Amino acid sequence: MPRTLFTCLLIALTSLANAQQQKLLKPVIQMPEAGYANIRIIMREIPTVKIKVNDVDLVFGVDTGCQGLGALTEAAAAKLNLKPEMTLPTMGNTGKSEIDYVRIDKLEMGGGTWSNFHVPVLALKGMKFDGLIGADILFKGPFYMDLANRTLLLGAVPDTSAAHEVSCFSRGGHCNVNIEVDGRKVPVLIDSGASRSYLTSMKFTGKTVFRGYGSVATVRGVSFVKQEVCLIKSLRLGNMPLKGITFYRDEEHNIMGDDFLMAQPIAIDRDSRRVWLFPAVGSDKAVATVKQTDVKGLGAAGKPATSPKPTETPAR
Repeated sequence: MPRTLFTCLLIALTSLANAQQQKLLKPVIQMPEAGYANIRIIMREIPTVKIKVNDVDLVFGVDTGCQGLGALTEAAAAKLNLKPEMTLPTMGNTGKSEIDYVRIDKLEMGGGTWSNFHVPVLALKGMKFDGLIGADILFKGPFYMDLANRTLLLGAVPDTSAAHEVSCFSRGGHCNVNIEVDGRKVPVLIDSGASRSYLTSMKFTGKTVFRGYGSVATVRGVSFVKQEVCLIKSLRLGNMPLKGITFYRDEEHNIMGDDFLMAQPIAIDRDSRRVWLFPAVGSDKAVATVKQTDVKGLGAAGKPATSPKPTETPAR
C-alpha cells in the first residue's frame, strides 16, 4: 500500500495574555513586480517547495491544513541556529503542550519575500522535509494550486470563467467546503497535507471494505493502521460530481486530501469565501491567463499580471 502522510496540524493558541500575543510577529510581505508568486511544486508524500530561510536552502511541505503561518522542524531550527524567543501553551491534535517559537528573518519563494515573523518549532517526526507552509501564508491572498502540473500561485488566480464556483468557510484559518455524500451534507477540510481523503464514521454511516494495513506518517511519527475504504454511491460538491477520490475511514477527521487536489486545479479566496474548481488539463499545458486580483497588503506593484511560464512535470 502507498505510504500516506497526514499532516493536518491544529496549532491553536489558548489562554494567551495580551502581552504574549503582541510578541508573536506576523510577516512583512513583498511580492514580485507582477503582484504574485509563481512557485514550482515537487510532489513527495505531499506537495513540497524549495525555499530559502535566512539565505539557507530548505524544502517545506505545502499544507493547507496547517493552522497559522506554518512550522519548522527541530532539525531545521538547529541547522539555522535559531533559538526560541518565547514558549506558548497550545491545544491541538497533539494534545495540550507548550511550543517554542523562533523568529525567521527572511523566507523567500517564487520571487516573494516574507520577513520578520515567528513560527513554532515542532518535532514533525513523520516528515522528510524541513517544515510546513501554513494556511495564513497560503491564503493571505488569492491562492491557486495545480498539483497535476506542479504549479502554485500566491496572490493571483487564473481566469475563473470556465471554473465551477462553490462557497467555502474558514475554521481557524483553514478552507472548508460542504460536500454531499450519498445525499448527506458533510463539512470537509481541504488539506494538501494529507495524501488521502478521510471521513469519520459519524459523517459516513454506509458500508466500508477492508483494504489491509498500511504505514501512515503523521506529526506523531509512523504507525501501522487499518485501512477501510468508504463505499460511496454519490459524491458531489455543489452541483458538480466528484470523481477520482477515495475516502478512507478515520477516527477524527473529515478531509479532502491530495487525491482530490490531483483531480483538478483549485483556486481559493478565503476572504470572499469562494472556491473554484478548474477542468483538469494535460501536463503539457500551463495556466493560460492570470487575472490580477485583490492583493491588498501583499506589496503588489499594481501592474497587470503576466502569464506564468509552463511548468515541467517531473517524473514521480
